[in-house]
Amino acid sequence: MATYTCSLSGLPATKAVVTPSGHICSLSLLLTKLSENGGIDPFDPDAKRSLDESDLIHLADNTNASSQILPPRPPSTTSLPSILTILQQEFDAVLLELYDTRKALEETRRELSTALYQNDAAVRVIARVCAERDELKNSRYQHQDQMQGQQQGEKRTRDEKDEEEAQPSKKKKGDGIPLEDMQAMTTTWTQLNAARKPIAKLKRSPEEIASIEDKLKSLGEKKVNVHKSNSNGVLGLQCVVNTKMENKEQYVVSIGKDGQIVVYNVSTGVIAHTVSCAGVERAHAVSTSEDGILICASTVNKEVKLYVLQEEEVKLVSSMEVDSEIVGIAIHPSSTLDAVRIVVATASDILLVKSSSSGGEMEVLTKLEDSAGNNVKYTAGELHPDGFIYAHGTEGGKLVIWDLKTQSLAMTLDISEGNPITSVTFSENGYHLAISTPSAVFIFDLRKQKCIGTINEKVYALSFDPTASYLAYGTEGSIKICVAKDWDKVVATLDYEKKNGGKGKKKDEKGGLVWGSGAGEEKVWLASGCDGEKPVRFWGVE
Repeated sequence: MATYTCSLSGLPATKAVVTPSGHICSLSLLLTKLSENGGIDPFDPDAKRSLDESDLIHLADNTNASSQILPPRPPSTTSLPSILTILQQEFDAVLLELYDTRKALEETRRELSTALYQNDAAVRVIARVCAERDELKNSRYQHQDQMQGQQQGEKRTRDEKDEEEAQPSKKKKGDGIPLEDMQAMTTTWTQLNAARKPIAKLKRSPEEIASIEDKLKSLGEKKVNVHKSNSNGVLGLQCVVNTKMENKEQYVVSIGKDGQIVVYNVSTGVIAHTVSCAGVERAHAVSTSEDGILICASTVNKEVKLYVLQEEEVKLVSSMEVDSEIVGIAIHPSSTLDAVRIVVATASDILLVKSSSSGGEMEVLTKLEDSAGNNVKYTAGELHPDGFIYAHGTEGGKLVIWDLKTQSLAMTLDISEGNPITSVTFSENGYHLAISTPSAVFIFDLRKQKCIGTINEKVYALSFDPTASYLAYGTEGSIKICVAKDWDKVVATLDYEKKNGGKGKKKDEKGGLVWGSGAGEEKVWLASGCDGEKPVRFWGVE
């Protein structure tokens, strides 16, 4: 007896028929399927070809009439055969549903495979286009620099005689950064940008991270009195590394309310230099390749002063007055003893001035201000580690980003409307920017131009570690360290006993906080100081 397998159910076919497409099916099962899908051939991959019972070819078996078994009479609904018939019908329906499900699954897999291939191709195209865009953008900037330098050079040559007659010996306002200074700043930017790439690509294993965080939790405290006791208060701190020395000596520069700038040698534990600067509010120091330290300071009297520290000598080499309150000051990383470039941020504008360690008056190279004439008051500022971006915080809670290369406004970020910005700090990788207000700290990603984290605490100082992996911030009575990109995770809290320096005074309004590193990547230390307290506190320094 010939046996046929049903293409729909996979079981032996009863009353086998052949479809025009060559598939063998049970007649009853096929007719049920056609009634469900509206007479469409279930084996047509396009689901367009119609199929009727008249198109089917019945297959005869080889059995004789005597061996044929007649179908039973229609069962009653209350009999066992009736139940078996119902179960058979339900079984057939399940088989049809299973067939449809398998067919839909295969079609979905094909569509998913195609979509994934198209998505992968699109991602590759976008990456290539972005790379080409960045290359063209860099080429355009280089071309603009060359054209700008040529135009400035031609203009200076053409107007040199007239300018000498019309301007006094002291230049009050620059028209643009000279080509010589722009080239020096660009060279420094290229070097620093290349040197910073290992920081951006730094990856640590979970074991290394756990080891570092354990060390941060166990840092021991050491207090050093570097200022006079007649006026307690540390207004700011900075770490300077003398890279010319074999052991890379590290110094902490402390700005005090007693009118002194103290340079403390962390490596030896002694005070290396003391600079007297009456009314000092801010200061910034750099180590030069000529084995010297440059310090620029701003005072409450709107003065900018430049000091040179070499061996036992402290020398004031130049100074100038500005028209507005100074809210930020920084020595450009391209500076040398012969050409010191200083970025001075005031409440109304930004000045790039130039001086020399040999003395003479400061020269204003360029001035950046709001060309729209908006009456904006600035309250804080910070220079990017590469030296071409300056972040200027306003009284109204906005952050203005200036591009020193093009001497123009790059972008404006809304930080906290109505709350003045009190401090700005860049990370060493150059991507992250921490901005403090009187009630919170906001962390921005300059690449995405959006806020990526918020710390709801009042702080008096902020500082990223040298690897840009952690952010430390000073609050009343403690220093807290959180993880970069996971800003809510505080891995260490360094508590200290706080002694107020007088009654009725507001404490922790100002202060300083810096990181340093010892021998090996995992050995780090911190230093902090705040308004109203005399000592500078060190953690991790013996």
